[in-house]
Amino acid sequence: MRWPPLAADGANDAAAEAVAAPTPTPPIALGGVVAGKYRVDRVIGFGGMGIVCAASHLELGTAIAIKFVRPERGSDERAVARFLSEARAAAQLQSQFACRVMDCGRLPSGSPYIVMEYLVGQDLRSLVDSQGPLSVDAAVALALQACEALAEAHSKHIVHRDVKPENLFIAKGPGGAHLLKVLDFGISKQLFPLGPQRSLTDSTESMGSPSHMSPEQMIDPAGVDSRTDIWSLGVVLYEILTGQLPFAGESGPQLCANVMTTQPIPPQALHADIPEGLARVILRCLEKDRQLRFRDVGELSLALKEFGGTEAALAAARVEQIFGRSASSASGFASSDAAPAEPSAESVGSVESIPGVPRRGLGRRVSVGLVLLVATGLAAYAVRRAVAPAKLEATPLVVPVPSVTASASEPVPQPSVTSAPAKAKAPARTVARPTHPAADSAPSAPSAPSAPSAIVYPVPKPPEVDPP
Repeated sequence: MRWPPLAADGANDAAAEAVAAPTPTPPIALGGVVAGKYRVDRVIGFGGMGIVCAASHLELGTAIAIKFVRPERGSDERAVARFLSEARAAAQLQSQFACRVMDCGRLPSGSPYIVMEYLVGQDLRSLVDSQGPLSVDAAVALALQACEALAEAHSKHIVHRDVKPENLFIAKGPGGAHLLKVLDFGISKQLFPLGPQRSLTDSTESMGSPSHMSPEQMIDPAGVDSRTDIWSLGVVLYEILTGQLPFAGESGPQLCANVMTTQPIPPQALHADIPEGLARVILRCLEKDRQLRFRDVGELSLALKEFGGTEAALAAARVEQIFGRSASSASGFASSDAAPAEPSAESVGSVESIPGVPRRGLGRRVSVGLVLLVATGLAAYAVRRAVAPAKLEATPLVVPVPSVTASASEPVPQPSVTSAPAKAKAPARTVARPTHPAADSAPSAPSAPSAPSAIVYPVPKPPEVDPP
């Protein structure tokens, strides 16, 4: 039984308690061997197109899972092509949160099969049915794991188109921790196929689960992009937090009409423990105009990390790295209900040409960069001024000469003239100072006092005699 019932009158409960469909028979009998190395043990699940069996690797002794096309669909070329498309899409994914594909082949009848890792646990639908709505921390942690798996798929241009609780498997990781695995890429879409392929979907065919399908997927399944998975993930979050679907209907057409025309009840009105900010995140995922939703699961993960546990920030950073961005430089989620304006084509082109730079906040970063550039130039100029070589000033060199010093710039004093005889004057000895081109601007050094050029002996005067 679904928890809680979708309808008060119990109509859906009666349908859920109806006799279950019989388990289909796989194309290989139980105990049979596939490709000479995989022994089929038992049926563990089935859907409209495939059957999943638990198997064993005969050489390694390890448990594996094999998915077969249902025998009644084996002659349907489109079903077989989708089956192989799932194998190719899943084989491209290396995320720990995506079910790993190990091998692929065909039975002798020509029917294909896929060998996958064997998972122990339960899908998200069974977990919610048995335990009721999840806590905010648990729900956000699982949503972030789904974002990481979808981010790798979207980066490889693969759209899942069938994200729902039944395709989100809760496996037991190391230490018993819950590890989400995204399953069933059977109706996934390759946005940009590597080679020419015929379309496996037409506009008149319903693809996916109506309760989790976006409005554009209901109108044209072949014209969707990655934002249809964001809508589906928003429905999953709404459901595992409140226990109810955001849109319901007594029939398929009524459900589709409600998805197209009505607004969901705010999640916090159904469960008071849901933060208002988280409710806005979920309702933004459920915007009918996909232009108003989150641009990608990287933006969604940044918005969800505010409401997760200690690992939420790391999980969001990993999702951003898948898209070639860093969580620190990416712009955060706007808390207002209004969606952010779409960037112009010029700004988008300029940002995408710089790896690791997100689309928003470019103007601010350019302004900061210019300011830093100018500041760096001014600092460099100041440093050059501070460390520039000082202008050298020439210092006059005075060579001491015993008993006689003279300045080349000063006149040599003349010898004293007296009436008395004097010794012959010795020739004056002068030493010229060295000259320097910079000496003209430098102040002249004080010159030493000049000495007489000759020694003059005084002549005694005769005593004066008065005349008689």
